[in-house]
Parts: sequence; C-alpha cells; structure tokens
Amino acid sequence: MPILTISKLADELFLRPIVISMNSLALSALMSCVMSANGGIDWRPITICASSDILAMGADHLKDKEEEFSSDRNNVNDPRLASWFIYARTFLTANTRFALISKRLLKKFGRDKHQPYTSAPVFVIKRIPGMKAIFNGIIRGCGIYTVVFSVLSGSGNLTNTLPSPWSVAQLIVWSTVNRTCHAIMTDVRDFEDDMKAGVPTIPVLLGSILKTKVILTACHMLVMLAFIENTYIMGSCLSAAALVWMLGNHSPKKAFLFSSHSQSLFIIWYLLTRHI
Repeated sequence: MPILTISKLADELFLRPIVISMNSLALSALMSCVMSANGGIDWRPITICASSDILAMGADHLKDKEEEFSSDRNNVNDPRLASWFIYARTFLTANTRFALISKRLLKKFGRDKHQPYTSAPVFVIKRIPGMKAIFNGIIRGCGIYTVVFSVLSGSGNLTNTLPSPWSVAQLIVWSTVNRTCHAIMTDVRDFEDDMKAGVPTIPVLLGSILKTKVILTACHMLVMLAFIENTYIMGSCLSAAALVWMLGNHSPKKAFLFSSHSQSLFIIWYLLTRHI
C-alpha cells in the first residue's frame, strides 16, 4: 500500500480539484460571454460550475483518502496528516457556500427555471463498465451549458444569436467531447493499476492503450472537421490530440492536468481578442 504523505494529500485534495475546476471556470466564462445579450460575463454560473467541480472531485478524493488514512494505524497517530482532512472539509464547505450564495442570488434576480449544475451523479454511475468517462463528459459538458442558459434566460439577458464563429452546437459538442476524452486519458494514466484491479474503464475494456489513443485522436479530429470554421476549436482539438500522444501510462500524474486545459488556453485567447 502506498505511503500517505502531506504532499500527496495536498495534491489530491486541493491542487487537482482546483486545476480541473479552472477548465469549468474558463468554459462557463466563454459561454456566459457569447450567450449574453450584452456580451458581458455573469459571475453566477461561473461560480456554480467551478464550485461544483471542486465539490465533486474533492469529495470523491476525500472519501478515498480517508479510507486510506484509516486503514493504516500509523496514519491515525499522525496529527499532521489528520489536520489536512480538516482543511479539506473546510475547503469543501467554503465551496458549498459559494455555490449556494450564487444560487440564492439567481433565485432573487431571475426565474430559476432549470436545475442547477451538479456533478453528483458521477458518484452513482461511475461503476457502470466503461461509462464513467462518457457520463463525466456529458454531465460536465452539457451541464455547464444548462447552468449558463438558466442564469441568462432567468435574468432576461440571453441572446438569440451567438457571435461569430460560435454556435450552440459547437459549445455543447466541443465541451462534451473534450471533457470525455480528458476523463479517458486519466484512465490511460491508471491503465496498469485498473487492469490488475479489474476496473472496467474504456482502456481496460479495449485491452490496449494504443487503441484508446487512436479512438481519442479520431474523436478530436471529427470535432475539428465538423467545426473547421472556428479557429479556436480547431486549435483546441489539435492541442488535445497532441497531448493524447505525448502522455502515457508512465507519464507523471501532474502532467495529465494539462490535458484538461486544451480548451482553456484557446478560450482565454478568444476572450482577450474580444475584450482588448
């Protein structure tokens, strides 16, 4: 059993949830910008989406690490390790309050027609063989659009026509496929451990990392070709496809965080060119 350390807890309970949530922050900011009638960025859906990502991933990691912590008597007697679980719970509680404040303001200033975005269903469906990554992409990719649409339509600030080169289909398909492929790449990272443990991820079901990478590359290329007129999506898909082949099951785990931001860099590029 791997040794539980403070640096490992900091990475699993804080760094990764925050880094992954930055993609949701960037994507919700983009959708808020292009879908709003005044071209502004509404902070409420951004807060809900980013906080929900942190809560979903952070709570999942917290549960796993608490089980690992309690399984070793030496860990239980280490007050330094125990204190990090307190910090993590405080961190998750703060994110919960941010999300609740945004939701209350949404109800106050608009008609809350749709259910708020949440990644919670991932905890229920992730045990279905091979479907964890797919549901992950659908829930997070489509969920962000749903939240932004709900907030903007509730406040009467939803535009009827998106600015060039964007469309609703582009936003939904691009974000869903990108998040799904990133989730599958994390399964590539854990391929050997999942194979030994019999975890039915897509790479394990395919029985090959190479086959998985070919399929992921094809998915990115299909999205790029479908929306070839959008320079930002084209650049993002090429970047994501390159990362598929640059990263493997022997790459450092932190390197896989880059694959979650193949969208973020091009979103920042668009937002900067629009507002400068």
